Amino acid sequence: MKISALKKISLCTAILFPILISCQSNKNQTVIEADSYSEDGADSTESLQLPEVVRTADEEESMTAEESIKSARKPTNAFQDFFSLGNKNELMVCDQTSLFTLGISGKPAQKEAIIALNTKDGTAGFGSAYLAAYYFVQMDEKARHQLAKAVENYLSDFENKRLQRKGNKRFKQYGSMDVKLHWGSIKSSTPNNGSGQMYLGYSFENKSPYFTLFCYPIKNDYYDVVGDSAARESLSIKYFFTKAQAQDLVNLLSDNKIAEYLGITKPFIPVDADEY
Repeated sequence: MKISALKKISLCTAILFPILISCQSNKNQTVIEADSYSEDGADSTESLQLPEVVRTADEEESMTAEESIKSARKPTNAFQDFFSLGNKNELMVCDQTSLFTLGISGKPAQKEAIIALNTKDGTAGFGSAYLAAYYFVQMDEKARHQLAKAVENYLSDFENKRLQRKGNKRFKQYGSMDVKLHWGSIKSSTPNNGSGQMYLGYSFENKSPYFTLFCYPIKNDYYDVVGDSAARESLSIKYFFTKAQAQDLVNLLSDNKIAEYLGITKPFIPVDADEY
């Protein structure tokens, strides 16, 4: 039995339409290649620089990074309100980068990430979609410096071929840091929150190494407020970064970059280490 011309057109449309949609959805996303461990396969990512908060001369007094971020809670120009998320205007978007998270298949999937400052507690970090939710990882100054040191050690181990393909403790090879998580169903509403430990390490996926950030499920403090309408704890979180992505994250969360976001020209007062 012959297929009519109309049926042929319908059949072709049914076959081509998903392909066209798939191509269109990936058109504007730069695909990040995994690092090769047998040769230097460092890649690069372009970051979109969003408008900064610019302070007046009176607001440029020397202060800690935490104090400076908190002081940005008072709007200094129209950009801050425009680029603040709907989380009670606490999270201010400053830049963007990319990373990998565990996808539904269990393999790393590339995601866009944003750099955000929390003007309520003075922390800084990143946010990205994670499975069916959106998570923000926020760090204080000490944690950001621990992250920078961990990435430095990872790059050294990578270049000097000290990474181990097998082992149960690779996910905490470079220690841990205190973080605050904020999460919700969408980026502009992340009422769930809690504090916990995030481990700094690495793992091999499909024979390629990645710098990793991992934390076990943490208690949701928002559950104490609203009860069973919220989850009792977060998901278990694991982020993957190529060498270039890890370096980009450290740069975007550095004191110099935060000062640039906030329009600060005077250096931050360093936070003194604890004495024991």
